[in-house]
Amino acid sequence: MITYENIEIIHYFLQVDKAPFEEMLAQLLAEYKAIHTPVRIVIFDAPVDNEEYVARFACIREAVKELFKEKQPSVSYVAQPPQSMGLVMEVHEVQLTEQDHIDYRMLEDLSYIIIEREGCKRLFLSGVTGNVLHQNIREQSHEVFSRIAKVLETEGMPVSSIIRQWNYIEKITACDATGHQHYQDFNDARSLFYNGVEWTTGYPAATGIGTQWGGIMIDVDALLCKDGSVRVLGVDNPLQIAAHAYSQNVLLGEKDVALPQKTTPKFERAKAVWKEDHGFVYVSGTAAIRGEQSLEGVGIEQQTLTTLENIEYLVSHDNLNRSGIPATENATLITFRVYVKRWEDMEKARQVVTERYPDLPAIYTLTDVCRSELLIEIEGMGVLC
Repeated sequence: MITYENIEIIHYFLQVDKAPFEEMLAQLLAEYKAIHTPVRIVIFDAPVDNEEYVARFACIREAVKELFKEKQPSVSYVAQPPQSMGLVMEVHEVQLTEQDHIDYRMLEDLSYIIIEREGCKRLFLSGVTGNVLHQNIREQSHEVFSRIAKVLETEGMPVSSIIRQWNYIEKITACDATGHQHYQDFNDARSLFYNGVEWTTGYPAATGIGTQWGGIMIDVDALLCKDGSVRVLGVDNPLQIAAHAYSQNVLLGEKDVALPQKTTPKFERAKAVWKEDHGFVYVSGTAAIRGEQSLEGVGIEQQTLTTLENIEYLVSHDNLNRSGIPATENATLITFRVYVKRWEDMEKARQVVTERYPDLPAIYTLTDVCRSELLIEIEGMGVLC
């Protein structure tokens, strides 16, 4: 496991075989032995509906609270069936130094973690949802961003300090009765939330991915360094038009009434955090898109290869340098999440990824991707030196 002082964050996975939910959850938490300081736990599962989603999420929160007491990591619950059909847990940990001070805080019913050292402040916030059972996607999106805004304001951190977002959107490509696509409604809400913010280092890295249930849920990593010791930089990919620069041609559904037109997905292809001679990079959700057009009709193997090629070019030495990151080598990829649209493509995708990255820890889940023609999306983490 690769770690670096002050700015590292480590992602890794645990999995258990299919069994009753409470048994799987108890087994996962019993098997988990923290190496450093856990700041986030993400559970991937297959609830049958939103009622079960809400009940299981409450069960997960209670179990984590019981295990960790007053030092509990933030928690999120993603309704995406893992390939194994069991339960998967992703853990995010930070290696604290003597200069770091960690606080476990609560605002209303939202628990989150703050890590501070002189000149720098980090936030880990997870599982922010709206009223899953009674609000539509538009209403949930606005509520979730409002709740995130309250936490950031409380902590004196601007919206632009968000460096990574995971955006989980129930039935992402579906439309409601009025013609509003879930993903477009989410993007419009995000654009309103980001409106007026000065994004001097680019938008956050982000994944906008489908879930079977759960409405809108967002996880956030934020970093604010005022002393100049850490640089945060957006990373573009010349192979792809920046998502925030997409044309109206690839945006589906009706626009929000508060906006003059449908808004684009506001994220960077990656976000790098650099200190002195090392750092890490969040790789946003990446698919088989060149320019702004999807590769259609080529099958899962080719879409998977194209997605990996996009990621590899994104984190290449030359492209990182082009983005202002003085890395001396290509980023070393250390984890993948692989989102696959169809069960019959899952093993094919796994074989392609494993052949190219035989030793890379990865999880595979079943879910819809942001465009109906896309069969796969991959996100990851990388180390810079």
